[in-house]
Amino acid sequence: MKCRYCENEAVYPDGLCERCHRAEAEARGATVMSEEERDNFKGKTINEDGSTYNTNEREDETSRIHVYVSNGMPLRIKLAIGFIVFCLLAIVVSALGFLILALPYLVAAGVVYVAYSVIKAILKSRH
Repeated sequence: MKCRYCENEAVYPDGLCERCHRAEAEARGATVMSEEERDNFKGKTINEDGSTYNTNEREDETSRIHVYVSNGMPLRIKLAIGFIVFCLLAIVVSALGFLILALPYLVAAGVVYVAYSVIKAILKSRH
């Protein structure tokens, strides 16, 4: 089939060759295709929102399922709270460990104080 403008070989269904088709498209400007035109078009088209549409990918797009699950707080908040709880538990455990290690010394100091108080009271009563 020959181009209807220049008699070159027509390669497009509208009866135009590559050069004439490009020139006519530039003269016409970009137009928005209807959904029927888009579905019948062979190749990629650009939607109004900027996303691309490809007739070969149409089946894949319908079979994809996207599931977004949100279970409250983001992970970084959970990690921060976990770190704070860990630090508080570390402080409590170290304080208890210190008391357990220091307990014999505290008992000995208490015994010395009681002994001192008893001896002091006995010595005061003799005067």
